[in-house]
Amino acid sequence: MTVNDALDRYFEARAAEGMKSIGDAKSRAAFHIRPKLGAVKLTDLTIEKIRVWRDGMVSAQKRLRTGKFAEKANTVIVDLSNPEVVRRRRDTANRTLTTLKAALNWAFNNRLVTDDAAWRLVRPYRGTTAARVRFLSPADQKALIAASNGAIRDLVSAALVTGARFGELARLYVSDYDAVNKSVFIAESKSGKPRHIPLPAGGADLFERLARERPSGEPLLRQESGASWAPATYHRPWKALLAQAGLSDVTLHEIRHTYASTMVRNGAPLIVVAEALGHSDTRMAEKHYAHLAPSYVADTIRRLAPDI
Repeated sequence: MTVNDALDRYFEARAAEGMKSIGDAKSRAAFHIRPKLGAVKLTDLTIEKIRVWRDGMVSAQKRLRTGKFAEKANTVIVDLSNPEVVRRRRDTANRTLTTLKAALNWAFNNRLVTDDAAWRLVRPYRGTTAARVRFLSPADQKALIAASNGAIRDLVSAALVTGARFGELARLYVSDYDAVNKSVFIAESKSGKPRHIPLPAGGADLFERLARERPSGEPLLRQESGASWAPATYHRPWKALLAQAGLSDVTLHEIRHTYASTMVRNGAPLIVVAEALGHSDTRMAEKHYAHLAPSYVADTIRRLAPDI
């Protein structure tokens, strides 16, 4: 059995179990794992082979979008002297290593290979978690909305009032908006936990307009063409919107962080924020947003610490 065989069997099994993030895992495998390790037999894997492969993801040139009939891949050299660049690349390597280990552990647990030492003993990089997540200021949020129009405006507005992930918004149907309770239903989430998201007044107005006089089975949010949003379809209008708004290096996912941080700053308990985001517990909310919450400790320090 090769690594490719193990990946195929693993993805088949997880798809049958309803794995939510299987698309992302398959993409990571296709881009990072299969080209280098796919043809290697599981019995030929060694700690050194896996470690060299892991380190290679960090030092490799960055691949850019390449034409279908191009003779060679379009690449750019990255600045590995920049600690933040290295941190992000190591974080990506860790995520991909997790995917590889999951597939190989599945093979081991199903008695398809007898020894797991080669991958069990390769540890992920330490210290790769970002020091902070970025939140858009109220001025940045207004600039985004003011600069946008049409389908991308609806998508950004929906993200701002729900905190939902792009994939969750793209899968919404007209029937998922509850006009009576002024909420939107997320049926499929990354955690596998469905949830209802209550909407503020402006959010209810937005979804009311999007759902008005439309069949319940149609996508609630659509591209300009009327087709459903897909992962690769929003990048171009999103980049154009950022340029128009005078913003740079902002991702659509940071609107989700903005939603959460705004609620925490306004006094929402972390358990409420975690529930709205679809997290299974408060650990992620505590990690990223707890420092923003009104705090007796912080207020006391600001009042009593030396002030120059």
